[in-house]
Amino acid sequence: MKRVLLLAGLAPLLLAGCDEGAPKSIEVKMMNAAGDEVGTAEVSQQPAGMQIKINAKGFEPGPHGFHIHEVGTCKAPDFSSAGNHFNPEGKEHGLLNPKGAENGDLPNLVADEQGVIKAEILAPNASLNEGKSTIRRKNGAALIITADPDDGMSQPTGKSGKRLACGVIVQKSTAYNKEKK
Repeated sequence: MKRVLLLAGLAPLLLAGCDEGAPKSIEVKMMNAAGDEVGTAEVSQQPAGMQIKINAKGFEPGPHGFHIHEVGTCKAPDFSSAGNHFNPEGKEHGLLNPKGAENGDLPNLVADEQGVIKAEILAPNASLNEGKSTIRRKNGAALIITADPDDGMSQPTGKSGKRLACGVIVQKSTAYNKEKK
């Protein structure tokens, strides 16, 4: 009986971090400027943040910048419709920035000799759950792969170059909007 009461008492604490409205995972189609699908990313919520598993092809071998952007649209050819890096906390750009990184700053991806990118990345400052760092908001969110690596410091984009591929995580028009609840 004591065990049952103990478990019953702990249940609210164990469930406090859960967001019933958050999806288990989201599959994102990554598209290039010509409108061709170049890969997919699976986005899921983990205890330490948002996990992104990406599998893409057709890139120059070497490092490429990778970011979460603030708007869930990917209009070719330049994907500027995706806006700036996701940054609800108003921080400066760069994973190496001593003041802290933007929520959408991610480690560089590396394409192998065949131009294939396969990576698992944790975005500790972004979330599918409700809260300040959620990407499930009115404007949605997108993933962008750039031509050049992000140097981790330069403002505003780390000298990461042209946007090569874009994928909508949460569409702007259908994004979660807590005001409509």
